[in-house]
Parts: sequence; structure tokens; C-alpha cells
Amino acid sequence: MSLFDALSNSISGASAQSFALNNISGNIANTQTAGFKTTETRFADMLAQTEGGMQPAGGVSSNTRDTLGIQGTLQSTGVSTNLGISGNGYFIVRANSGTDQSPSFTGQTAYTRRGDFTPDANGYLVNGAGYYLFAGASATAPVTVPTGANTLSSLAVSPAGTLSGTAADGSTVPLGALTLAQFGTQDNLTSLDGGTYVANGQSGTPSYGLNGATLTAGSVEQSNSSISDQFSKMIETQQAYTANTKVMSTADQMLQDAIAMYA
Repeated sequence: MSLFDALSNSISGASAQSFALNNISGNIANTQTAGFKTTETRFADMLAQTEGGMQPAGGVSSNTRDTLGIQGTLQSTGVSTNLGISGNGYFIVRANSGTDQSPSFTGQTAYTRRGDFTPDANGYLVNGAGYYLFAGASATAPVTVPTGANTLSSLAVSPAGTLSGTAADGSTVPLGALTLAQFGTQDNLTSLDGGTYVANGQSGTPSYGLNGATLTAGSVEQSNSSISDQFSKMIETQQAYTANTKVMSTADQMLQDAIAMYA
């Protein structure tokens, strides 16, 4: 293995650690974002070319892995229309492709764990990322709750997903049944902004139902990103980056010494 290979390996190592630091910074920034799932960095070795004999170490490649299967803590918010999921599953949501006065929901179906839903001016439930909640994949309009004088004082979800509200006069307001989307290979979902995902060829098509999951009204799932954990990873990443830059400078000095010998 030549000094040029050592230099190349250290450059790939520093680049991989820079990529990891980018993911860590995003995780730290979103420790208070409802429904956020951390993005972890995976490393894979790349073998150096050899003519025979023992195989020397090579460089490293990096890619991301979402932690969609790791549950965040449910926290009570006191907002009746907020919803938190315990267990597997995703809310079915769509973005408004129209205007506030003339909403349209003809875009692609998406999925999220972010349940900080509140009613808009039309009574449609929309989360903090701007996505509207749909009761099921075949629903043509978002879940609607009474507004104005008939604003709900509380919202309840049965174990079967039946939504009902309590009006200011104490009467019960049926709001329909809410289902969740389930994926067998959820880590392969394609990420969108706002903690939202869409299906692709690797994730497969979703099935629908609670399948053991429970919904809690008045709560949201918190980010599964821990500041202490991310700080530990940041320190490790910084040390690895520094070590790679030390290899760079050492290999560079050795190359200069070799060139000087033949100058």
C-alpha cells in the first residue's frame, strides 16, 4: 500500500466523519421537534486494491439510516386535537395543493408520526408541518372538527380508532374512525420535510389498521433524539475527524521527505 493510498484513505475518512457531523447537527437541532426521528450514519469499509498476499485496509463510505422504528416519548400537551401514537403505524396525511380559501388535496398520500394537529379555519386538522390528517387512504377530505361556537372541549380516541369529541354543551360529537398505515420495511420509506414520508418500491405498499397500536388524544410523540447521546457521538466524530487529518498531514510529510530524497 502506497503513501498515496494512505492519503486517499484519510481523506475518505475525514469526508465520512464530516457527513456524520452533518447528521448529528440535524438531530440536535430537532430534539424538540414533535415526531422527529434521528438520522444515524452507517460506515462501510472499502477494500484497497492489491496484487495478492494480505489485504490492506482501505477507505470508508458512509450513508444514512433513519430510526423510524424507535418510539419517542408521549407528552401531554393539553391540546385536545393533538394525537400521539404508541406502537407502530403512521398517520395518513396530504398537503394542501390549493389555497386556504379553496383547499385541494389531490397530491400524493404521505405518512407521518407528527401528531400536533390543530383545526384550520375550515375545521380541518393540520399538523405543525402543514400536513392535513385523513381518516384513511380512500378519504377524499381531511378529518374535520367543529369550530367557532361549537369548538370541542375534548377529543377521545377508542382502542379501535373511533374519533369522538365533547362539545362545549357536553354533547358527544362523532367524528368517524381513524386508521393508521403500517409498513413491513418502514426504514426504507422516502423522507420529506416535516417528519413526513412516502412509500417507494423498497418500503412496499402499506396495510391499514391499528394492529396493536394505540392513539392518545391531547398528546404528541416527542423527538427520539437525545441531546446527551448526540453530544457523545459528536465528540467521537470530532476525534475520528482529527485522527484522519493527522494521517493526512503525516502522509503528506512522508511524501515530501521521499521527494526530497530524490531531488
